[in-house]
Amino acid sequence: MSDSREFLDILAQLAPGTAMREALDSITRLGKGALILIADRDKAAKVIQSGFELDTEFSPQKLTELSKMDRAIVVDEGLRRILFANVLLVPDHRLSSRETGTRHLAAELVARQLQAPTLAVSASKDRVTLYFGEISYILPDFSALTARVNQALHILEQYRNTLDALLTELTALEFEGRAMADDVASVIQLMVQMMQVESDVQRAFIELGTQKHLQEQLLEWLMLEVEKRFQLLLKDYQRKERATVHAMARKIQALPREKLLETEAVIAALGYEDLDEISELKLQPRGYRVLHEIPRLPSMIAKRLVSRYGQLLHIVEAGEEDLIKIKGIGMGRARTLRAGRMHIRAT
Repeated sequence: MSDSREFLDILAQLAPGTAMREALDSITRLGKGALILIADRDKAAKVIQSGFELDTEFSPQKLTELSKMDRAIVVDEGLRRILFANVLLVPDHRLSSRETGTRHLAAELVARQLQAPTLAVSASKDRVTLYFGEISYILPDFSALTARVNQALHILEQYRNTLDALLTELTALEFEGRAMADDVASVIQLMVQMMQVESDVQRAFIELGTQKHLQEQLLEWLMLEVEKRFQLLLKDYQRKERATVHAMARKIQALPREKLLETEAVIAALGYEDLDEISELKLQPRGYRVLHEIPRLPSMIAKRLVSRYGQLLHIVEAGEEDLIKIKGIGMGRARTLRAGRMHIRAT
């Protein structure tokens, strides 16, 4: 199945809460079949052989009534007008199909020929199949889709609890100068897995349509600051500070699952690919992530601190008299910074 923007936009048009989904559900409940081509007039004309033109405003009720005729219905791409009804669709005879039923066969061939979404509603199987180009996709049952999303959110909640614990442990190790490659890799691996689950849930949200409000809020809460901390972690531990964090993030996120779970592969992506015994490597963070946790500390000040001291341990050891030499840090901010470091260290 494709995750192209065009295909996802089509799924959004068919999601619960939309007029088209209301019509499809109504047709299915009646035990009727239907063949619906979504295409503008000029494109549809290439496969229409007979039928009658309507050019009337779209409504679920009209589409449901028109589906009682045996042949196809053509709706414009914006789903605003019903253009034709009771039409015979005749696709290019040179095309082959994997389908056997008349309605599904016509839908698949038309979708491939026109590169236009075509829907086949099965009267006997109580389901709707979307054809688009080479794609054949059965629209999932709403309750099954909701259950799948809830299960993914439950997994994500467990991941979040683990991540919070790992970050607390990593912070303590960083303040003591004892963070190892395994400690850093474990956090990165979990963050990437969380972002992968988030992507799957966001994909499912498209098909949930208007029925996703509570799940959407929960997802936002579970993923709060995860991507930001992921990027700051990479800035902390990348071997060469001038390396592009976004490119490094993409490289790590593109690792196959089995590679992602290897400490060596993750640390190598940070620029340590030429070292032996990577898992035993002790790493010193620059301090971006910890400084980000200090309230009301601008990112520019954090950058100047890292530029001046180089490592988190050196920043922690800096006194107020030394800190005020940095542009943007007065005695008040120096005291706030020191208090913030002490609070983070204590927690």
